[in-house]
Amino acid sequence: MTRRVLITGAGGFVGSHLAAGFKALGDAVFAVDRLFDPTTRQRLADIDLIEGDLLSDEMALPPADLVIHGAAITTPAKGGTAAEHVLLSTNTALTNRVLRHASESGAKDFVFISSSGVFSATDGDGVHLESTAATADLPYANAKRAGEDVVAAATELRAISIRLGPIYGPDERPRDTRTVVSPMRRWLNMALSDEPIIVDMPAERRDWTFAPDLPFALDALLRQQPPLRGVFHLTSGQSIANIDLARMIADLIPEAQIVIGDTTRIERLPMGSDRLDLAALYEWTALPTGLARILAAEART
Repeated sequence: MTRRVLITGAGGFVGSHLAAGFKALGDAVFAVDRLFDPTTRQRLADIDLIEGDLLSDEMALPPADLVIHGAAITTPAKGGTAAEHVLLSTNTALTNRVLRHASESGAKDFVFISSSGVFSATDGDGVHLESTAATADLPYANAKRAGEDVVAAATELRAISIRLGPIYGPDERPRDTRTVVSPMRRWLNMALSDEPIIVDMPAERRDWTFAPDLPFALDALLRQQPPLRGVFHLTSGQSIANIDLARMIADLIPEAQIVIGDTTRIERLPMGSDRLDLAALYEWTALPTGLARILAAEART
């Protein structure tokens, strides 16, 4: 039976891959964002796109069986503590608004997209698990933890939070609401522009997940029996040192050179799971395969 899937923040890198993937699963997808750029609009041409301010009284959302909430302010405006408070209160209001719509429109499932950014570099013992206490105190981390708390309090429907780690894949580019790209995308850009790949913290290990895998892995998570609730780390678990990832990129792009950059900051840790058997959940795309697919896609454009 076809589901109606509503995805907020669907104009972004992760959200657009979720929208395309759930469409590929045969669902009726409604993609919501403040604005879809022309490239993303073209990629999602066969999906119902809804533009507008989620906090506006004039913003109408369609009913759905599954609501995936990814819309968020990721960086506070300039203004110190006051701007940080606005980021937290606005993101909390967004989550409450979309969760309320999900409940009132009869949705069965609600998914909040959180992040490994809730952890500080000193949390955990070599890996961040769901059971690891998350203590990062940046505005983004506080906003994501607040969203997780809102979801945990929901009782009207099955609500879960998924924490994502580093994501890579085709069509990653800066946009007005998120100007930063992943280190992998940055290194690819350097190598393709005949610039040295500058690798900070070469020994740091991070888990990397291929963006097109996310909708199918999330679908598998939602189909688990008995139904799962709470916070889950949705990651391939493919952990690799920064220097080894840079070498993997250099192997695929002729004449690419590697230069070691900053080695002084605290190393971040990869995510794993003590709630899921990640390998059994989904057949994740291997890193070399994912990188080759990115380069092949870009060669065709």
